Amino acid sequence: MFDEMQKRMNHLGNLNNFIEDLFEKIPGNLISKKQQKKLMDVVMNDDELKNLLEGLKNPRPPRFVLVGRTGVGKSSLINAMSGHYLAEVSDVEIGTKEARRFTYESDGQVYFEVIDTRGIGESETFKIKAEEDLLEVIRDFNPDALLFLQKATERAHIDKDIEITKRIMKKANVELPLVGIITHIDELHPSREKNPSQYPVEKKELIREKKAQLMRIFNEYDLKYSSIIPISSYIEWSNTTDTPEIKRTMDFDGRYGIEELLDFLESSIDVRAAIHLGMTIRLNKVAEKIANRFIKVFSAVAATVALSPIIATDIAVLLALQTILLMIVAYLSGRDLEFKTARELLISLGGIGATGFTLRMIAQQGSKFVNLVLPGAGSAISASIASGGTYAIGKAAVAYYLKDIPESQLKNVVKEAREEFDGLSE
Repeated sequence: MFDEMQKRMNHLGNLNNFIEDLFEKIPGNLISKKQQKKLMDVVMNDDELKNLLEGLKNPRPPRFVLVGRTGVGKSSLINAMSGHYLAEVSDVEIGTKEARRFTYESDGQVYFEVIDTRGIGESETFKIKAEEDLLEVIRDFNPDALLFLQKATERAHIDKDIEITKRIMKKANVELPLVGIITHIDELHPSREKNPSQYPVEKKELIREKKAQLMRIFNEYDLKYSSIIPISSYIEWSNTTDTPEIKRTMDFDGRYGIEELLDFLESSIDVRAAIHLGMTIRLNKVAEKIANRFIKVFSAVAATVALSPIIATDIAVLLALQTILLMIVAYLSGRDLEFKTARELLISLGGIGATGFTLRMIAQQGSKFVNLVLPGAGSAISASIASGGTYAIGKAAVAYYLKDIPESQLKNVVKEAREEFDGLSE
């Protein structure tokens, strides 16, 4: 399993080179070299796609500053976010007793870099000099986000911690998301219930109240926050030893709110850190994100291809474009497809079928005959068909390769994707 995941991570890291080679693999009898280059230039001119691919070139572990008292659940949060029992290593002296720097890793893979401000506000000796030292550390660390942790069952000291946090955010002079995290919500009444799917109504109501309470306190102190997320990091691990040779696995997963937190971070932090976070923790999710961007770009390009006023000249180009899209999605899943194999699969995939595919191509080209009578009218129809068909093919490929949906169910995926595309186009 680890080797398979590593292979997929390597695939993602090599995606830029793969795409550059991919367009050159299109057979010359389908489209010319000039058309190959033009297609690639158009596809790779999308800013968001370029940003994602740049992140894949140089991914790095996300860097977080953790603010919260001892016992608030910082290490448990890190483990819950990763889904692994991570080793806390590289305890680095950083020049102030109020903060310590750690990396969290497993099997040689670094997941997070963290500054834990465990001394903040806990000592009466936390003076201006200590605060200035901490600010310098944070500036040098260049964090992606500040995570403010508050235990759901406690209220003491929060005012002092918020005041210090506000000063740090202001003086550090860095723009970064501040996430208020309410920990240990599993300990709210009734604390015996640890399974989030079975939280009773009264427990859910308490969670909402705790979130509203922290929002009010932040607002009272005029501390700008990006999000407030209640979480439970409750996990029962398979063994209790800290022997590194013995890997812990989950016996019980009582996590709550962690997916919401990861969603927020991946959409808010530096793309290189977001890509690393996705690749190490939610590989399929980051692959889907990249695949969906390709689908959007290729669908737009398909519409442009279809606007050609010359009857039948764009069938080969469109087929090549859709085949490349299929190969990219397959590659994101860790598979390598030859162009011929991908083209054959394209025609048979998920009930798209030879008959359905041919009918769509005929419908597309037939619409262009309208141009002989009313110039321009047929191309608009053709563009919609080409773009929507490419969108559906891409969604079917994601379902098949990244979500393991069986081929027998892909016909419904295609139908739903066409309906979704029509809704987006309205």
